[in-house]
Amino acid sequence: MLRVGVVVTAIGLICTLVAIAPLVIPSLEMSGLWWFLSMLTGVGIALVLVGLVRSARSRRGTRVT
Repeated sequence: MLRVGVVVTAIGLICTLVAIAPLVIPSLEMSGLWWFLSMLTGVGIALVLVGLVRSARSRRGTRVT
């Protein structure tokens, strides 16, 4: 789950850079889809956090649900 979260976060960060490019280069016009795809950053961070919690619980011997 950690690796998937890192990949999703990286994709989200790249989409964020593409989405904010028109703010730096005013002649560019991008669709609103890039703003939606940039939200993958938060999804990826959430996956990483869930993966860390599951990993910590499994190391402690606590049952993971």
